[in-house]
Amino acid sequence: MGNKKYFITILIFTLSLNLAVVYHCYAQQDNDTREYILVPNDIVEISVYGEPDLSVKVKVAYDGTITFPLLGNIKVAGLTAKELEKNIAELLGEDYLVAPQVNILVQEYASKITILGQVKSPGSYEIKGNLNLTAAIALAGGFTETADTSKVKIIRDIDGKKETLEVNTDNFLGQAGSDVAIRASDTIVVGECGRVFIMGQVIRPGVYSLGKDLTVTGAISLAGGFTPTAAPDGTRVIRIEDGNKKIIHVPAGSILKGGDASKNISLKDNDTIVIPESFF
Repeated sequence: MGNKKYFITILIFTLSLNLAVVYHCYAQQDNDTREYILVPNDIVEISVYGEPDLSVKVKVAYDGTITFPLLGNIKVAGLTAKELEKNIAELLGEDYLVAPQVNILVQEYASKITILGQVKSPGSYEIKGNLNLTAAIALAGGFTETADTSKVKIIRDIDGKKETLEVNTDNFLGQAGSDVAIRASDTIVVGECGRVFIMGQVIRPGVYSLGKDLTVTGAISLAGGFTPTAAPDGTRVIRIEDGNKKIIHVPAGSILKGGDASKNISLKDNDTIVIPESFF
């Protein structure tokens, strides 16, 4: 009998916990949609408590308005669902109803964003509430390994003109409130970090993606390491800066043996690493 009571107690607790989680998820979703800013082509359902004749489903017109019984055309684009509820309640309360209770539900969202480039699932995504850049990237599966997270572009239509905002998402880490808000119709473009060339005495010479903070020894590792005839301490990096060629000597062999790690420089786009052959 005691075991049965214990089982029933655990079952009730588990059901209560699950219901609390579900309620929290729905409450969070409802809060997000109520703060969603309406745009043309959204479809909204408007209901007024106790007034079935005033309950309608309407599409936001191209000019940002809807037609509502008794009130005619109402400007809704740019308002949140919560703000629209208040506006309609005030308008109905002026001449028609006493303390009307208005509820707005967004049935279909017209707001979409496009995410391109170095994300795992590029494409178009619906916005169903407030969205920042970090959350948008998460919708697309996150960054790829070769994504340039320091130069993410947001292409935005402002007053009929395309403007581009470049964002360093690395600055968001550990800094609450520093994220960038995303708007309907934004296009997010994530570029690649770049490429480096590895030549000479490595197992797999060739072109490699420039991952974030890739160093000389890291690049050599990507290329399979040195060949038996390599002269590791003769490694050099050829870099073009402002049209001028610069040669940087990197004693890669000594670094790998615990030498001065400060000489293990970070690579830049289009750097060429050359590992010479040893003649001894």
